[in-house]
Amino acid sequence: MKNLSLSKLLSFIGLLLLVQACKSSESGIIAYDPPGRTTETKPLDPHHLRTIGIAETGVWASNEFVASRMNDFYRVEDNLYRVTIAPENAPINWSSWYSFKLWSDTPQTIRLELAYENGYHRYIPKLSTDRIHWTALDTTEFVHDREAGTALLTLDVTPEPIYVSAQEHITSEDVYAWADSLTTLPFVEQSVIGQSHRGRDLVKLVVNATGNPDAPVIVVMGRQHPPEIPGAMAMETFVNTFTSDEPEAMAFRSRYQMIVYPLINPDGVDGGHWRHNFGGVDLNRDWKAFNQPETRAVADDLIGYQERGVFMLYSLDFHSTIYDVYYTSNKDIPTNLPGLTDRWLAGINAILPDYEIREEPSGVVSPVSKNFMYHTFFNNGVTYEVGDATPRPLIRDVARAAAISMIREVMKLDAPELMSNPDWYNADWSSRQ
Repeated sequence: MKNLSLSKLLSFIGLLLLVQACKSSESGIIAYDPPGRTTETKPLDPHHLRTIGIAETGVWASNEFVASRMNDFYRVEDNLYRVTIAPENAPINWSSWYSFKLWSDTPQTIRLELAYENGYHRYIPKLSTDRIHWTALDTTEFVHDREAGTALLTLDVTPEPIYVSAQEHITSEDVYAWADSLTTLPFVEQSVIGQSHRGRDLVKLVVNATGNPDAPVIVVMGRQHPPEIPGAMAMETFVNTFTSDEPEAMAFRSRYQMIVYPLINPDGVDGGHWRHNFGGVDLNRDWKAFNQPETRAVADDLIGYQERGVFMLYSLDFHSTIYDVYYTSNKDIPTNLPGLTDRWLAGINAILPDYEIREEPSGVVSPVSKNFMYHTFFNNGVTYEVGDATPRPLIRDVARAAAISMIREVMKLDAPELMSNPDWYNADWSSRQ
C-alpha cells in the first residue's frame, strides 16, 4: 500500500463505496457511515436556485427547476466550463445526483467538466429538452476520469435549453399522478398516512379486491433514496402488473392484497438530494430508531396491520445500485414461509432464462426496511436493486417477470393455520440475528 498514491487510494475507496451503494453490513454500518452516526435530524447545506451566465461567451446554466442539483457554474478557459456539484450534507453515500440545464445565445460546442464535493462521478449523463424524453450520452461524448472522480462532457448548446441529468426525472408530481391513475381502478384505494419534513403527503395505495381489509399482504416500498430512478421504474412496472387485467393478477387480487408506499422521501426527490431526506438522514438507516417522520409514518401504518394479526406474505423495497442484485436474508434465518424467496427467484429465471439472477443474502440486524419487516412480521423480504445503467426495457421485463413469479408462488400457498399464528410476530430486535 505504501506505493499507492493518495488519489488512487481514494479512487479505490470510492469504488468500494459504490459497490456498497445500498447494501448494509451485518453491524448496520456501511462504509460511508462513521462510527456513532445517528439518524437524528441534521442541518442541510444550502442549495441556491439560480441562473448563471458567462457574458463573454453567452453560455448559461440554471438549476431553477424541481429535482435540480448544481452548486456553481463558471468558465475555466476557452470553451471549457465547470459545474460543481455538492450533496445536501456529508458524510454521504456517493450517489452523486446532478441535474441542470444549459443554453447559449448562439450555437456552439463546449466542454463541460462535472466536479464533485464529497463525492465522485457515478451516473452516465443523460440529455433532454423536455425532462420527459431522455437520451444517454454516447461514450464518445464524455470521459469519466475515475481517478479524479470527474467527468468531461462535449456538448452542442443552442438557444434551446438542454437538461443534463444523472438519471431521468421522476418527481413527486410524477409519482402522485401515477398513484392517482391507479385509483381509477375499483380495487385500488389511496390514502395519506402522514407528512414529510416539508409537509408533503406520504401516500399509500391499497390493492385489494377481496372485500377483506385484513387479507394477507405483500408490501412494496419505493424512493427512500432520491437518485435511484431505475428502482422507481421497476417498482411501477411491478405494481402495474399486479393491477393489470391478466388472469393471474386478477386471481391474486381475489385472494390477497398489496400495500404500496411509492414515495417515502418526497422532499429529497424534489430537492435533488443525493441520498438523504430533508432531515439530512439516510431513511434506510432509520428503521429502528424512527427519528424521521417519513419512516415513522410508514412503520406506524404497518404496525397497525401487525396488531390486527394480518399475515405478511412478502415485502419488497425498490432501490438502485451499480448492478442488478437482490439483497435477501441468510438462508438459515427462519421465516413464516420458508423457501419463498428461492422459489420466487427461480420463477423469474424460468420466465427470463437469459437473465442472470444475482442474490446477496445477509443477516437481519441492520436498521433497514427489509429487516424491520422481518422483525415485525417474520416474513421473507428483499431489497430489490436495479443497476444504474440497466437498459430500461430490461428493467421493465425483469420487474414484470418478478411480479408474475411472485403471483404464481403465493397462489400456490394453502396454509390457513399460518394466517392467524401470533407467534410469527415479534418486534424484539435482540431475539433474531
